Amino acid sequence: MKHFILGSLSGIILGGTYGLLTTPRSGKENQEKLKNYIDDTTDHVKDVNDKVSDLKAAMQNLTDEGMKLQTEFITDIQALSNEYMYEAQPRIERIQRKTDKISKDIEVATVNIKSTTVK
Repeated sequence: MKHFILGSLSGIILGGTYGLLTTPRSGKENQEKLKNYIDDTTDHVKDVNDKVSDLKAAMQNLTDEGMKLQTEFITDIQALSNEYMYEAQPRIERIQRKTDKISKDIEVATVNIKSTTVK
């Protein structure tokens, strides 16, 4: 961005100077035109600087707001996750007990099947 602005300003100044030097106007007219040109260019540069400053401030505000929202979002997700785990814990324990019972029943059935087939 800095190089763009410097290049633009250099082009404006060099182009304006060349135009003023090659015109068929009198010295007084050229001086007045040059003064007006410099004043206009100064106003434009100031305007660009103000807009760049505004853009930087807006980007900083956006970044700050994004960080705030991210922190709130993470906090909310953690709270929801903890609440879910708290509510799901009894179900998980019931599933584990049933899984253990099924495993034991399968072991007993396997032993019974082996003992009846071995005889």
